[in-house]
Amino acid sequence: MSQPDGISHLVEEGIIDAVHARLMSGKEATVYVVEREGHLGAAKVYKARDERTFKKTASYVEGRNQTRNSRDRRAMQKKSTYGRGLIEDNWQDMEFQALRAAFDAGVRVPEPYFLYENVLFMELVVDSAGAPASRLADFTFTAEEATALHQEVFLQVKTLLGTGRIHGDLSAYNVLMSAGGPTIIDMPQVVEVAGNNNARHILRRDLRNLTEHLARFDARLLRVADCGDALFHHLQRGTLDTVTAPEVGAPEHRTGGGGRGGRRGRDAERGRAGRDKKQRPGGSAPAGASIPGRERR
Repeated sequence: MSQPDGISHLVEEGIIDAVHARLMSGKEATVYVVEREGHLGAAKVYKARDERTFKKTASYVEGRNQTRNSRDRRAMQKKSTYGRGLIEDNWQDMEFQALRAAFDAGVRVPEPYFLYENVLFMELVVDSAGAPASRLADFTFTAEEATALHQEVFLQVKTLLGTGRIHGDLSAYNVLMSAGGPTIIDMPQVVEVAGNNNARHILRRDLRNLTEHLARFDARLLRVADCGDALFHHLQRGTLDTVTAPEVGAPEHRTGGGGRGGRRGRDAERGRAGRDKKQRPGGSAPAGASIPGRERR
């Protein structure tokens, strides 16, 4: 293929041998399939700040940069030219460090190899056929498959939380259906729990996003839509290791009686669950169950 402008110079410099395909383009980066020393990998090329659509970063970066000197912190707070450069470097380095810590802790994420300029090189996540893995959002599932997937991703999130981090933008679009199981990707907006007052809310939102998507295939999952809240309480109490499955959490307060947190919303969820129970007599799949025969959309 013709060399993309954002990565062609790396071939010329000998950092990589070839660019094979553009894999995906997201709100903060474009990912390519590349070859280096005879092996395929993924190269994530970060977009310039003015090209990104992921703008609302304040709630994520709270608590970061605590080890920088006071001059750097002031420059970043004032958004000077020097400070903006530091923010960009930190944004990219944060994903590399988060992936490294998560991978070493046993979270199913792509293994990061190295960061060069504005490019993150990492493992290429593939499916059972050896092709680049597709997103969870691209598949349909049975009720049993959806429940098993929810359990598996939840436990990955729990392990990540054990490292003191929260994904920050988790959804069905940031989970790949790899040969080894659902794999979490895209972590530049990772949240450091220590020092971030938004951590509990962000964790709840991450798991609610995932749960509500999979509840399209099994509405019974809606009863644990706020499992992130319960999980965060375990972290605070030091009982995270005892968690083996999603638990019912306190629903987030919402204004008005017609929202998801109001009576009508809860009644609707119970109604959907009741109808689903009549339609799907098989019940939930056991934890760790395989996901056979899933259908691409």
